[in-house]
Amino acid sequence: MRPFSVLRTALLALAVSSAGQTAHARDITTIRDAEIEDTLERMSAPIFQAAGLPAGSVEIFIVQDRSLNAFVVGRNMAFHTGLLIAMDDPGELLGVIAHETGHIAGGHGVRFGPAATASQGAAVLSTVLGIAAIAAGAGQAGAAIVAGGQTVAQRGFLRYTRGQESAADQAAITYLERAGVDPTGMVETLRRLQARELVTVAGRNPYTMSHPLSSERIRDLERRVVNSPTLGRAVDSGTRYWYDRMRAKLRGFLVAPARTLREVPEDGSEAALLARAVAYHRTPDPQAALRTVDRLIAARPGDAYYHELKGQILFEGGAAAQAVPAYRQAATLAPGEPLILGALGKALMALEQPAATTEARAVLTEAVRRDRYNASAWRWLARAERRLGNETGAALAAAEHQILIGGEEVAARHAGRVQDMAPTGSPAWLRAGDILAEIDRRKALDR
Repeated sequence: MRPFSVLRTALLALAVSSAGQTAHARDITTIRDAEIEDTLERMSAPIFQAAGLPAGSVEIFIVQDRSLNAFVVGRNMAFHTGLLIAMDDPGELLGVIAHETGHIAGGHGVRFGPAATASQGAAVLSTVLGIAAIAAGAGQAGAAIVAGGQTVAQRGFLRYTRGQESAADQAAITYLERAGVDPTGMVETLRRLQARELVTVAGRNPYTMSHPLSSERIRDLERRVVNSPTLGRAVDSGTRYWYDRMRAKLRGFLVAPARTLREVPEDGSEAALLARAVAYHRTPDPQAALRTVDRLIAARPGDAYYHELKGQILFEGGAAAQAVPAYRQAATLAPGEPLILGALGKALMALEQPAATTEARAVLTEAVRRDRYNASAWRWLARAERRLGNETGAALAAAEHQILIGGEEVAARHAGRVQDMAPTGSPAWLRAGDILAEIDRRKALDR
């Protein structure tokens, strides 16, 4: 999986309402999880290709929020967990992906109200294009929960005209057909959202506020869908399999464990076992969680994500020595996956053994090389470097961690130490200078 780019980790520091006034914003929380990210990329890739978007040009991230929402900023596409869990059929989510892709391909990604000033727009765009503001956490949940240092307006910022919505709708149908997907799911999603819009007054769904629905718009889609050459074509079994796993994992981590254990049947299916394993872990009932995840591993011994989940259950249960082999197996099965490498490095560090620390430094160095925006990996790398006596490396890794979580003052202190210790013109000295320059740029934007 490709690493997060600056665009992927950049969120909005300023929001403009449709009337051009600064909108109330709140902290945004995102989720980092190797399996879920991979699933969304698998599902999106054929649609992006159908739209003529180069591979790797669209970044996907996951927002932890119960609402049914999706949005784009530039070439960043975000999905709320509420949307991912609520869509019963993968065809519905494919329709949302195609619609949002229509906005990207049509250049509708960022739109301001008519009264927004040029300086406001420049500030937002500068932030979107330059500031990495997602902090990686080491939360209880296996889908590592990440708290954003910046803020994003969930309501009122991404507003599209009816013309843009219709254009995105029609483009979406085209992309789905090119990808060999039945576009019916897109219509079903819009009907679902329209029903919510009609019955909701206060606290309206952000998606229906930024993507206004109309009966005419839905009728236009229905007329196109009924004549679609891919009408009635079933979603391929692979897509449905990974989609079911994604929803099960999200449900396990984000829904109350007692409710998951009550509502998810013990039918032996992979999706049910996965949801229940995570729910047992969160209860916490580590023995039941391990028994359940071992059943999954027995069924699919070559599945990196099941070994990763076992490592997490063990690590968060205080059994770091047992977690290391599970994470190591996951890393072997998914070589180069940066999030798994970061987890392995963290577990190695918990052993507090010289050889394990040396290995952890190598593993974490590779993790951040592949994904420079994994703040958790930077934090553990700083500890490894410090434990091994490399103060310059420790200070630089600490600066990288702090700049990602919004700790500019602490980052500046660490970067200043690097420039004092490292030879002038060395890679570490230059990188510390980049961090200091980024801090100055952020301060200028805040003024």
